[in-house]
Amino acid sequence: MGKQYNKVLKRRRRAAYMAKRKLALRELVKDSPKAKTTKTKAAKPKVARKTVAVKKEKVVEPEPEVVAEKANPTDVLGPEATEPPVNESKTAETKEKSEESPEN
Repeated sequence: MGKQYNKVLKRRRRAAYMAKRKLALRELVKDSPKAKTTKTKAAKPKVARKTVAVKKEKVVEPEPEVVAEKANPTDVLGPEATEPPVNESKTAETKEKSEESPEN
């Protein structure tokens, strides 16, 4: 019972101390010259502010992108040739040489 009883006494002492302190503070506030000279002023009415309309951003829907068509094998590889490919640069050179020789 010793410790528990000590706690009770401490609580009583603390409560009495706080009560005395409160009374002392009240007396100081009453006696202060500032408290006597200060008068409560009527509070100014608050000015009602206009509500600002919140601008809603327009939702822009992205346009669907145009997707290319599937490639055909003829587009990628070219048309199938039954004849062997002829080198055009060689044929052009031979034509030029044949044209130049008769003029000389």
